[in-house]
Amino acid sequence: MIAFRLWTMSMWCHRHGHRRAARLLKAIIFLCFGALLEPEVRIEGHVNFAHRGLGVVIHGSTVLGDWVQIWQYATIASNNNKETDVDTGVRIGRGAVIGAHALILCPTGRTLTIGEEAVIGAGAIVVSDVPARATVLPEPSRIIPPGSAPSGARRDR
Repeated sequence: MIAFRLWTMSMWCHRHGHRRAARLLKAIIFLCFGALLEPEVRIEGHVNFAHRGLGVVIHGSTVLGDWVQIWQYATIASNNNKETDVDTGVRIGRGAVIGAHALILCPTGRTLTIGEEAVIGAGAIVVSDVPARATVLPEPSRIIPPGSAPSGARRDR
């Protein structure tokens, strides 16, 4: 809650031309929570950070819909310029849930959309659009029996 309030103050400062104050608040958020929350992000309602937003990274070209929930260490990244590419970046719809350690990566010059009420599971990697109410899960873990490690894999003893 504290990280979110500091972040909204940072966004307010940025929108009203107080760029240094916005960057100072961004630095305080990073020092206290390890989170990189850009003041250029646009929020269209309430956003909830689980575990106080610990380690969350959100690029400045992101638009967050109402009632989005973001868990710890989630990364929403874009290779677009947050100042000039206003129509590109990540768009997250109303009620979406971004799980812990999830990665959402938007390529240059594109808009990546996460639909309304979509769920991005913990550890999932998203590089293309997700339809509304869809669920994205990561690749399941595999157990490799002893002695059958893939070639080139090093095993310390």
